[in-house]
Amino acid sequence: MRVQLETDISGLAPRNFMQDVFNCPDPIICVWDGPRGSARRRELFPKYKIGRKAPDTGIYNGFHLTYQTLKHSKAIQIKVPGYEADDVIAYLTRRYASDNQLVAIYSTDGDMWQLVGENPGKVICGAKVIGAAAPEWTRLYKTWVGDSSDKIPGVPRFGNSLWSLNGPKRLMRVTEKIFSGTPGWQRDVELQPKMFEWFEQNPNQLKVFWDIVGFLDVPPELIDQHTVVGQPDYAKADAVLREFMQ
Repeated sequence: MRVQLETDISGLAPRNFMQDVFNCPDPIICVWDGPRGSARRRELFPKYKIGRKAPDTGIYNGFHLTYQTLKHSKAIQIKVPGYEADDVIAYLTRRYASDNQLVAIYSTDGDMWQLVGENPGKVICGAKVIGAAAPEWTRLYKTWVGDSSDKIPGVPRFGNSLWSLNGPKRLMRVTEKIFSGTPGWQRDVELQPKMFEWFEQNPNQLKVFWDIVGFLDVPPELIDQHTVVGQPDYAKADAVLREFMQ
C-alpha cells in the first residue's frame, strides 16, 4: 500500500486499494506501524532508522484515509502501539502457517523473507530478496552485512564477497560462538584484520544487530485489543473517499 501511495500521481490509490479489498475472495488483514513502533529497537540501537528521508505528508494523509475507508470493508486492521507492523505480521504469519494455511504477504519489506524461510511452502512474499541471501538466511545476512534502509551498519566493510567466501552455515556457527562467548571463534571465519579489531572494541554489537533485525514478540492480547474488524458497506466506504476528494 505504501508504494502505491508514494508512486500515485492520480490520487486514486486509496480507492484502487479499496476496490481490491472488496473484490478479493480471501481474508485480508492490514497491519499498520503502531505509535512509537521503533522505540524498542532504538533502545537497543539508537541509530535505528535515524536519518531516513521523511515521507511526504501526503503519504500519511493517504494512510489515514485508507484506514478510515477500510473500516467499511471486510478487512481486519491491526495497529499495536509500541510495535512495528513487521512484528505483528510475524506473529500472524507464524500462527496461520502453523495451522497449514497459506499466507501471502503483500509488502515490499525484504524482512518478510525471514518468514518465508521459516515456513517453506506456506508463506509467499512479493518483496525483493535482500542481497545475496536465501530466505532462511535473511536475518543473518542483515546482521553481518547491514541494511542501509533501516540504518543498520552491520560489520564494517563486510559485504557480499565475504558473505560468499564464508557461506551462511559457517557464519551461523561463528555467530553462535560469538553470542555464547566461545573463545577461538576467530579461527573459524575469514575476516579482514580491522574487522577483528571491531569485534574486540564492540563485543556486544553483533548481538544487538541480530536482535533488532529479528521480529519482536508481540503479546497476543495486545493484538486482540488493537484489532478493528471492518463492517462491509461499500456506500459508506465510497462516501469517505468522496469527502476526501472534494
